[in-house]
Amino acid sequence: MHLPARKLREKIDLGRPVLGTMLLEFSGPAVVSVTADAGLDFVVVDGEHGNQNPREIESTIEAGYQAGLATIIRPPYVDRGIFTRSLDAGAAGVLVPFCSTMKDVEDAVRATKYTPVGSRGSHLFRGHTRHRQTDPAEFMAEANRDLLTLIQIELCEALELVDRIAATEGVDGLYIGPADLSVDMGIPGQWTDPRVLDAIRVTAEACQKHGKIMGCHFGDLKQLPLLSGMGVQMLGFECDLSIYRSAVIEMVGEFRDTFSAEQE
Repeated sequence: MHLPARKLREKIDLGRPVLGTMLLEFSGPAVVSVTADAGLDFVVVDGEHGNQNPREIESTIEAGYQAGLATIIRPPYVDRGIFTRSLDAGAAGVLVPFCSTMKDVEDAVRATKYTPVGSRGSHLFRGHTRHRQTDPAEFMAEANRDLLTLIQIELCEALELVDRIAATEGVDGLYIGPADLSVDMGIPGQWTDPRVLDAIRVTAEACQKHGKIMGCHFGDLKQLPLLSGMGVQMLGFECDLSIYRSAVIEMVGEFRDTFSAEQE
C-alpha cells in the first residue's frame, strides 16, 4: 500500500538518481499535482521552517499518494507523535533533523519502524491503509521495508557518527543538510567549501558501505555532476519559494527585454 515510497526506492535501487524539493510555504493538492506532473520524484514537507498545520500536511500527503509522488515529512525535532501522525496519514517517510547523538537516531527508528525493528504505534485504519482492513503482520513488514527513515546530517556531532548511523538497522538513508552543516562548521552559506564537500564524501562512503540511501540538499543545478559523482542518489533542490522566485525573475526579465527592445 506504500506505493509512492516503493516507487522511489525502486528507482534508487536501479541506480537512477531521484530529484525533489522542499515545500516550505506551498501546500495542498494543487501544488502536489503540479509538482508530480512536472516530473519530480519526491517532496519534503518542511515542518521545521514551514508553517503548514497538521490538516494541511495531511492533505498534502494524500495528494502525493494520489499523484504517485513520495511525500516525506521533516518535523521540527524528534517527536514520536508527529512521526506517527505523518506515517499514519500515508507519508512515504520522515527526514529527521538535528540528530547529534546515537540516542536521537535510535529514538527516531523506534518511533518510525514497527516491531521487530522499532516500536511504532499501530492503528491500521488510517490513510496509510487507505482506510481498509489489512493483515497486520504483512502490512507492518511492508511498511518497515518501504517507508523511509532518513537521518539528516547537519551537525558536526552527527558527522562524526555517520558510519554508526548508517550501520543502524531501521535507518534507510542519510541526508546532508549543507546549510546548517556549514553554519555549524563556522562557514555559513559556503556549501561548496572543501570541508562541506568532504563531509558529503565521507557520508556517501558510509552509505555505500552499509547499503543505505545517500541524499543531499543543494542550491545550484551546476552541482549535479559533482554530487552524483560523489555517490549522492537522492537530490533535494532548494524549496518552493526559491523556485517560484526564480521563475518570476525569469518571466519579468523576458517581459522587460521584449518591451525595451520594442521601444528602442
